[in-house]
Amino acid sequence: MTVDHIQRQIDERVRAASPSDRMRLHVEMYRLAFTQVWAAADRAGPMTPLEEARFVLRRLYPDLEGPRLEAIMSDLGSRFVEGSWTGFRRPASEVEEGD
Repeated sequence: MTVDHIQRQIDERVRAASPSDRMRLHVEMYRLAFTQVWAAADRAGPMTPLEEARFVLRRLYPDLEGPRLEAIMSDLGSRFVEGSWTGFRRPASEVEEGD
């Protein structure tokens, strides 16, 4: 198995960080992940809210598949039809930058 050098660098950076620095790193990485996923969704072109939900979930959680993903999508589909869910909301910074 090939060693992922980027992951090793991240692991070392996290181990060397103080708890407050770890929290800041977590927040930065969280925001970056969402920014990258929404940018990929934009590049993919127009999608329905349910197509977009599947796209976003599969990229944020690559191991989410099979019955678990289908159960989530079924729940979102039901909620979409009844009007209690209208799609995922982009993070506030993404919405502000796009306006």
